[in-house]
Amino acid sequence: MEQLGIQLTNGLLVGTTIALTALGLSLVFGILHIVNLSHGEFYMLGAYLAWVFQGWLGNFWLAVVLSAIATGLIGGGILMMFFRRMLGSGPLRWALLTLGIGYVLRELAQHVFGEDFKLVDLPLEGTLPFLGGKYRVLVMALGLAMIALLSVFLARSRQGILIRAIASNEEAASVVGVSTWKVYFLVSVISAGLAGLAGAFMLPVTSAYPHMGLEILIMAFVVVVVGGMGNVRGTLLAGLLAGVMQSVLSLGMKPTFASLLTLLLLMSIVIWRRAGVRA
Repeated sequence: MEQLGIQLTNGLLVGTTIALTALGLSLVFGILHIVNLSHGEFYMLGAYLAWVFQGWLGNFWLAVVLSAIATGLIGGGILMMFFRRMLGSGPLRWALLTLGIGYVLRELAQHVFGEDFKLVDLPLEGTLPFLGGKYRVLVMALGLAMIALLSVFLARSRQGILIRAIASNEEAASVVGVSTWKVYFLVSVISAGLAGLAGAFMLPVTSAYPHMGLEILIMAFVVVVVGGMGNVRGTLLAGLLAGVMQSVLSLGMKPTFASLLTLLLLMSIVIWRRAGVRA
């Protein structure tokens, strides 16, 4: 029973980081209409930057904050650098462009950091009965708190209202004086920053390595579709479901097969929902 509880906690931790990453995907697609296949590399970048800042500062939590901010600015800057040139382009062109950006970022990471795994010590030692490591429980709670803050930000802040206005009717928002480019940049920074935060959180658990972004990208895309585009609560629930399923299935099979089966189950949910809508 205790082992099951630990696996559930691990699943909720993984699910929270998947949800954070998926929410960034959902935001940038819903507002900027960008199919961002480099989003997983922003997750990777957050982990590497947290490792670098941890080495410089010796404070993991400060490193997490700085890496999330830096990843947001770098990722947002990359997307906006191409946005004007790609204005009006369809999802396919954006997918091809961001696929190339992701490849470049992976190669740069491999060149700068090498292929070996970069790991830091757990900043919080110890375990809790039936829950496992204290760090995992704390990160799960922090991740859920960040998602709740994002939901409140989108619903009640002035910037959040502007974001929702552009998502609802971009032309009308521009007519009444909303600076769409500022909103676009803000959304792209938040999107990349969420992925960077998730990667930094997972650094002491999974370490940082060049191809880590590829592993979470597919799961995050499926979670976005299952949870509903722009639906914070739905994306969170879908992410938690994916994490728990993957973790519990790992009790009886190899992690690779557990991930594959989780993806198949989530895809079957997507097919079932589409069938239900059509009916």
